[in-house]
Amino acid sequence: MSGTCNLCSEPLTPKNIATFQCGHSFHLNCVLAVPFSSTCSTCSLSGSITPDIGTDRNIAMNADISMKVSERRLKPTQESGMFNEIVQFITPLTPTPQTFVDHMKQNKKLGVIAAAGFGPEDVVQERVRFSDIVSRYNPKDILEFGFQWNHMVTLGILPTHLAHFTWAQQQHKLQLKAEKLLKMRLTITELADMQYTTHQLVELGFTWPVMVSMGANVDTWKRFNFDLEDIKRYWSPSLSQWVAAGFYDKDRVLRAGWPMDALLESLPSMDQRASGRVLRLAF
Repeated sequence: MSGTCNLCSEPLTPKNIATFQCGHSFHLNCVLAVPFSSTCSTCSLSGSITPDIGTDRNIAMNADISMKVSERRLKPTQESGMFNEIVQFITPLTPTPQTFVDHMKQNKKLGVIAAAGFGPEDVVQERVRFSDIVSRYNPKDILEFGFQWNHMVTLGILPTHLAHFTWAQQQHKLQLKAEKLLKMRLTITELADMQYTTHQLVELGFTWPVMVSMGANVDTWKRFNFDLEDIKRYWSPSLSQWVAAGFYDKDRVLRAGWPMDALLESLPSMDQRASGRVLRLAF
């Protein structure tokens, strides 16, 4: 960046620049130091000619928040003495929030709390339950505040809480995979209640062996409300896997409520061998 700022006569640098739509540039601090006008002081054109200060403004705001975080964390939280507690009890004024919980109890937005210098690590330190977070704030604000999967797990996220987040948020923001979900001690029933599609389960990494390790069988597969053809198409279980899951046990099939016609049509033919023996189906 070359040239001179006409407001202070000092050379322009690549940073701290405010550029008007007419093309003339000035120091950002020089533009902000005078009463705001939509008029370029060089060409005196008026109207919708306004400076582009968005990038520098965002940098400045982020730097200010970072500074507040550092300052607050270097300053230990003072213990609330009896006198202070009495004053807070009798005063009609809302006390100044000192912690994340204080801000939350005053129904402050997460963006406001972040601007005050708080982050996810503070929430973890204060041992706030994730159920309280998700009941007060929407998923978009939660993610923008900086919550990551490890924070949510530490705060006690439950499988039911994931229903608040869209599939895109789960994939791109939380980067969920089967191994992450299994660390929540997720049960096969809880997984079924999350109502993932067959495609989503496979994309998350819930292979047939993983599903079996969670207890997937002729009974529990029914909870997912998938057609047999969907199971066959997305997981491609072998004959032995079908057998081990109980799909060749007539009594279990009937108790689980699988449609017999669809089952006979989807299962591999009986002349195949599994575990070295010929299968016989007593339907």
